[in-house]
Amino acid sequence: MKKTIYTLAIFGLFLTASAVAVNAQQMPVAKFKLTQYMFRDKMAYPIDKMEVTLNVSADGHIGGKGGCNVYGADFSITDGKLKVSAPISTMMFCDELINGFERKFFDVLQNADTFSLKDKKLTIASSKRHTFVVFEPIVEETKKEHDHHPASTPGDRPTKNR
Repeated sequence: MKKTIYTLAIFGLFLTASAVAVNAQQMPVAKFKLTQYMFRDKMAYPIDKMEVTLNVSADGHIGGKGGCNVYGADFSITDGKLKVSAPISTMMFCDELINGFERKFFDVLQNADTFSLKDKKLTIASSKRHTFVVFEPIVEETKKEHDHHPASTPGDRPTKNR
């Protein structure tokens, strides 16, 4: 009897450890904003003046704004390794600096092989190229329904003079 309980306990621990390992391989489903990057050319770009976002969905899609264009790509995680398809984007005209940033941003995503989540920051990196992008979650404010429509009272209505 003790042997059976011991075997079940070990099996239960194994299942728990397996579940944790699977969850550790999941990309967090959320909306993020770029806060840091490292490209191969080490050039400084004004990311604080650009809108660079990453939206991760549970169905294996990512997308957002790349600084100028809207983009989308598929991703998968196999044996802890991240694989991102070539991003597809709109073709808006932007200045040369932002276009250059966006090309490098898409290159990092497409060549990424790792990701990590630490202190709510999502880092996507290419270990071979030594490049990465770091995102923080976007906190969306909830809108109050009656902010712009004050409640009317009977005294607010025009009355007829008798």
